Amino acid sequence: MTGNVRRAAGAHYDVAIGHNGVRPMEWTAELVISTLASAGFAVPAAGLSLEPRDGRLLARMPGDRMAWFATNDDGRRRMPIESRVLRLLEARCTFAVPRVLHEDTPRGFQVRSAVPGLAEPWRVYARAKADPRLAASLGRTLGAALAEQHLRITEQDGAGWLPTRVSWPEPLDSIRERLPRVVADAGLLRELHALLARYEAIEVAQGDRVLVHADLGLHNLAIDPETDAVRGVFDYEGAAWDDRHHDFRYLVFDFDDTSMLDAALAVYEPATGCRISRERVTLYNATAAASFLALRDGVAPEAVSCGRTLAQDLAWVRSVLDRLN
Repeated sequence: MTGNVRRAAGAHYDVAIGHNGVRPMEWTAELVISTLASAGFAVPAAGLSLEPRDGRLLARMPGDRMAWFATNDDGRRRMPIESRVLRLLEARCTFAVPRVLHEDTPRGFQVRSAVPGLAEPWRVYARAKADPRLAASLGRTLGAALAEQHLRITEQDGAGWLPTRVSWPEPLDSIRERLPRVVADAGLLRELHALLARYEAIEVAQGDRVLVHADLGLHNLAIDPETDAVRGVFDYEGAAWDDRHHDFRYLVFDFDDTSMLDAALAVYEPATGCRISRERVTLYNATAAASFLALRDGVAPEAVSCGRTLAQDLAWVRSVLDRLN
């Protein structure tokens, strides 16, 4: 599967309010429970599970609820942005997204309701690979959801607070610096550097700038276990006002069938009146793959990074480069 499934471990701590003169607090299970209780959410210790994420700690609660706690300055910055995006989507769109139930920006935590359904991306990936009809069904739903998202949220809605550039891929100079420490194949390195130059040269038309999820793929969908229908979309932490093509890049897979992307575009293009460049979508997928590959700098080849081993990352990169050539 191609997509962002980063799940970084790290210390669970709350950066002090105002970041001045107060000792950081560790987000222990006890502190999480007491903080939630102070906000009116009583959670027994047995009903709580904690998962470290990038710059945040996720506390899963009973009743399809979850709490997010910032663990560094970046997490503290991103969480209020995501909550504003979620509120916009809830107000303007028909597809389901997590609902913000409580927000405490000074203390750096939020409580949200989850979108009901299963999030099992690797299982769905395997099934979609074997069943083009399932892939097409998922694609049609995503095409309709993206049409709503891209049409109903305006530039003015996000002016002054929504990032104007996607956070992935990482800065290209950083990717260029790290790739030689990951990739030993000189020919592949040349192809990757040419790819990055090609990505860098893209000029995005103003009409192609919309509210993008920027990480839309099987890993951020809630699926009905009985019907395989998409119940909703989650994880808008990387949302930005940027090129609409970014929202299709993870509908390109490391196998030949293109049913999901075909079906998504068959719904999206008539609904929006916008033509999507498959070449650009593939280019964005390839550049994302190169960024994940560079992220392996210092990681053992057999170790899983963002859901893949080195062999799997290389297979993704080579597959998508072949499509571009």
